[in-house]
Amino acid sequence: MEHLPAGLDKLTRVYVRLLHVLFALSPSVAIWYLAQYQDPALRYESHAFHEIAIGVAILASLFVTWITWRCYRDAGDPMLRWLTLGFLGFAIVYAPHGLFTGHAHDHPMLFLLYGPASRLILNACLLLAVLQHGRPADNPEKRGSKRFWLGWLAIFLVIDVAVGLLALSPIADRPELRLGLEWIAFFLALAGLLRMRRHGTDLPLLAIYSLSLAMFAQSSLAFIIAGAWNHQWWLAHAISASGFLLLSYGVIRAFQTTRSFSTVYSQEVIMRQLENANEQLTLMATTDSLTGVANRRHFLDRAGEELARCQRSETPLCLVLLDIDHFKLVNDNHGHQAGDAVLRQLARSIDDMLRGSDVFGRLGGEEFAILLPDTGMSEAIAIAERVRRQISEREMRHGDLCLRITISLGIADFPADGERVDALYAEADRRLYAAKEGGRNRVSPAV
Repeated sequence: MEHLPAGLDKLTRVYVRLLHVLFALSPSVAIWYLAQYQDPALRYESHAFHEIAIGVAILASLFVTWITWRCYRDAGDPMLRWLTLGFLGFAIVYAPHGLFTGHAHDHPMLFLLYGPASRLILNACLLLAVLQHGRPADNPEKRGSKRFWLGWLAIFLVIDVAVGLLALSPIADRPELRLGLEWIAFFLALAGLLRMRRHGTDLPLLAIYSLSLAMFAQSSLAFIIAGAWNHQWWLAHAISASGFLLLSYGVIRAFQTTRSFSTVYSQEVIMRQLENANEQLTLMATTDSLTGVANRRHFLDRAGEELARCQRSETPLCLVLLDIDHFKLVNDNHGHQAGDAVLRQLARSIDDMLRGSDVFGRLGGEEFAILLPDTGMSEAIAIAERVRRQISEREMRHGDLCLRITISLGIADFPADGERVDALYAEADRRLYAAKEGGRNRVSPAV
């Protein structure tokens, strides 16, 4: 896949982030509009609609709680533990808000306080979930602990009772009580959002998580400036529901894929990973694992390509085969690890001496090959002689061991010695054998 220019890639990423910000803040436009242009006295008081909406919200929350718990049980992601508790706590504490709808006139605080209390519970758990992001998975024993889940269920029920008692207390009518709970819920969502931005949101589900936190924060703001049953109040419910739907979608996506919020990747990330994997596979398929130079197959493929190019352009080409003299003695006397060290250092040394257009590879064992495009025999002999001399002068080290080696080289010339790779290889191999027969540590043909 073609890489985007750096400037364009950066520009598109900035644009995507801007879209995220605009989408996340879009509820604020509606909140501002109603606050500026809608008479707060206008109300839509429908107990039946409210009870149905709350009932649907509770059922959806319990379903998503179960799905999130299944994900946590399978993956052990600590983030999912607190997300499960957030959904569960919200469902339990929010339920009386619907049950007491009929008492909205007789006991308004009994009806109203459960809303901000449930949002506070949810946002607190979402913040704690963010703080767990990136931590190791919980062990299976902790995931399946009934005591843990029953303990939190009891805590949420106690909170239900406490909110009810508070709603019936003499201080229930003080506006700062409801507003205080709502402000705490707002700042918890904001803290979770800021913390999530520090982690980054390149992964799609984490981006959804951030958007949900932004929705919950703005929902609390709308509830703060709203009055019961007016249009701002209904808008606040809609914003909160949007955040919940986004978050539940993220959970379902996790359930359908990896069961973890942190390992569901975007198409962009997957494409980048596939591209990197393909590059690694290509490298493994074309590179000698010991020395890092071209392996036999890749070298011969490149030789065929370069030979075809030289035939078309009618330019010279030389093939050099080289072999380490008495390499078996290195392995026999010092061990194969020392032999491997010699091969690596030899390959690195020769690779550093060659031109950018030259091709260097290991054909097997201690045999290497150099392809010299656009190079005649006299120049190839000079290059081979320089390589031979520098290798003979170089010390090869392995731990405390210091070795000196020599190499023999045979050269074949296109088109004089053949017009196919196998013909050039055969001639270079014959001359390499002649160099060894002539006493080793030499180039054949000689200058």
